[in-house]
Amino acid sequence: MALVKAVMMMELAGAFASPAPDPMKPGKDIAKAFANYLKMGMNAGGFPTSNVVDAPTGMAIGGVFAQQLPIGALIGSQIATALTTMALTYMSGQQIGPPIAAPSHTPQLIQLFSGPQPAGMAFAKELSGILDTWTKTWVVSGLIPGAPPVPFSGPLS
Repeated sequence: MALVKAVMMMELAGAFASPAPDPMKPGKDIAKAFANYLKMGMNAGGFPTSNVVDAPTGMAIGGVFAQQLPIGALIGSQIATALTTMALTYMSGQQIGPPIAAPSHTPQLIQLFSGPQPAGMAFAKELSGILDTWTKTWVVSGLIPGAPPVPFSGPLS
């Protein structure tokens, strides 16, 4: 399989089609959609995703929304931190450690949450674009078994 931004965008669009009465729900929806997206990925060695943990991230992002912070930069920064923590749980076949995931998504998330919030579909498109671009910068390393083992390192696809 491959990372398909449109799948994540449509999942997010469905989640943000109407306002959520519970502030925790949007956080859980973002984490779940991102986890589902990551589960479609493959590492540079050609091995599929084996695990990514989304529940704590959903609660963390929901907690950010529940705080109703008045400053978009704080919202974007805290959500970026939660997503980076989730990135470190990413595992794929023959991977030898967590991915190297630079916080390059933080400025875009700060910008997204600093202005007026777009409608559900536009928000989903913007957020999925930010997460897709960021994910494709991760570097995942591993070893293909053999004698000798063959190292690989590169972005997810």
